[in-house]
Amino acid sequence: MKKQVPSNQLSLLKLDAKTEILFQANALTNAYYDMSALQKNILYMVQSQIKKDDPDDQRYVVRVKEIMTITDTVNPYKSLQLATEGMMQKIMNIPVGGKLLQVAPFSSVLYDYGKGTMSFKIDPDLRPFLFNLEKGRFTTFGKEPAMNLPGKYSKRIYEMLSSWKKAGIMKIAILELKTRLRLYDPVTEIEQYEDWRDFNKRVLVPAVKEINQESDLHVEFFPQREGKRIAQLRWLIKVKTTVPIEVSPTVSELHEKLLTHFKLRTDQIEYILSNYEPEIINKKLYEIQVQNANKKISNIGGYTAKVFGVL
Repeated sequence: MKKQVPSNQLSLLKLDAKTEILFQANALTNAYYDMSALQKNILYMVQSQIKKDDPDDQRYVVRVKEIMTITDTVNPYKSLQLATEGMMQKIMNIPVGGKLLQVAPFSSVLYDYGKGTMSFKIDPDLRPFLFNLEKGRFTTFGKEPAMNLPGKYSKRIYEMLSSWKKAGIMKIAILELKTRLRLYDPVTEIEQYEDWRDFNKRVLVPAVKEINQESDLHVEFFPQREGKRIAQLRWLIKVKTTVPIEVSPTVSELHEKLLTHFKLRTDQIEYILSNYEPEIINKKLYEIQVQNANKKISNIGGYTAKVFGVL
């Protein structure tokens, strides 16, 4: 049976089959930090490799050639070394339950010139925000659309809007948005683009144009006043594309898929359905399908069971 697409989604085209879905905690989506577009793309590439059971000292490898192709970097090693050095000095301020975690994304970066690779160690305190996510408290968005966005502000705003795409609307105070983008410091009260027209022209209008052209979202915003001052933005969000992994499947649909397509036993299926959220199950199954695109997995049942940690 064909799934009914929610009214806030527009089915205009399909994302490429190779599109990856990134997961992150809402607290990270709403964090306060500043990174360049290149730095965000590096983080996306590392983020897409992280698995729940990875040890804290796991290194994540990114090929320099791949990042060159995606970001159109002219002088790759110089640009990348400056970017990664800066990332280890970038502090991500993550509000969590009345506390504030300040953490840099990487604890170290190792360049292997002979292999043309960079390898990264994620700070252990950041790791919980990238896996084992609580139901309803995480954001999903497309890796390729996020990386295709050319501006650092469009990337961050795209993530924020993605966390509200199911609702189709996001409301956010101007100062809160500026704080997340590091255009306002609540401690020093130093604010960039204090004039609304400057903020609108230099940040919002370019970001909306890029998101509407390059991503799976179509958005528009409406300024809302408090007295004479524009204090809040009301965003309308429509999804231009339907990505199968983002449609929450029912338990019965997952049971049938695990049994028929992934060849698992009933006891294995029951364990998976009891210990994983449907969105996480669907994500893992999608990743297995990508791995098996060329029929390289000889025992799909055994491989799937290993991915989910069942015997």
